[in-house]
Amino acid sequence: MGKKMNSMIQKITGIFFCLWACVSFAQDDYTLSPGDEVSITVFGEPDLSMSVKLDAKGVINFPLLGAVNAQGLSVSDLEGTITRELTGAYLVNPDVRVSVAEYREVFVNGEVNSPGGFAYKPGLTLDKAIALAGGFSEKASKERIILTRVINGVSQQFSMRSTDAVLPGDIISVSEYLQIFVSGEVQRPGNYPYQSGLTLEKTIALAGGFTGRASKRRIEVSRDIDGQQQQGRIRMRDPVYPGDTINVPEGFF
Repeated sequence: MGKKMNSMIQKITGIFFCLWACVSFAQDDYTLSPGDEVSITVFGEPDLSMSVKLDAKGVINFPLLGAVNAQGLSVSDLEGTITRELTGAYLVNPDVRVSVAEYREVFVNGEVNSPGGFAYKPGLTLDKAIALAGGFSEKASKERIILTRVINGVSQQFSMRSTDAVLPGDIISVSEYLQIFVSGEVQRPGNYPYQSGLTLEKTIALAGGFTGRASKRRIEVSRDIDGQQQQGRIRMRDPVYPGDTINVPEGFF
């Protein structure tokens, strides 16, 4: 029951995440933050038409009005604010239009070849963002990608799929794949990526199988349990966990 409930919650969260990403990106409703650049047009007033970037505090400097706080405002909100402030004091019936000239960057970090900030373009998806960052590194786990996004002023995290939408200001973190270590009497000792549901039998297969000298009944695992490294025997159908070190000793013949 617990697994089914968790699966249902994950599905609902994923659906909400996709709907939120698609619906909330209508430009008029787009929430402005530092790094965004807006284009402001006051029709018939060329001296008041300009492009300006929000500073680190989310403020823009606008002729006649001075400092205008745009942080957290939607594009349409900022348009309304400028219109109200100009009306009466400076202009009789100003016709103001605001649009996003350049969105704030998307950041990709972790196991990619060229981590950093990248210009956002509408239609950006996870796979396109990874491509901008030079693709996955050799150590990247394509199943452990976390997106951090601010929604209504609260930073939230989501697991991502390759086709999921990316929005301005998103932070994408690509984790290193989880590893297991196999040593001793196997054909290909070394490190291997962890996979969900992995057993000792499957781990030995990843390592090419036993050598002719292997002792199949005295295989040991070294595992971190509550910060303490512990050792013990392991059988072929036993589960294997991330970070485990499997040692296959030589048999006595």
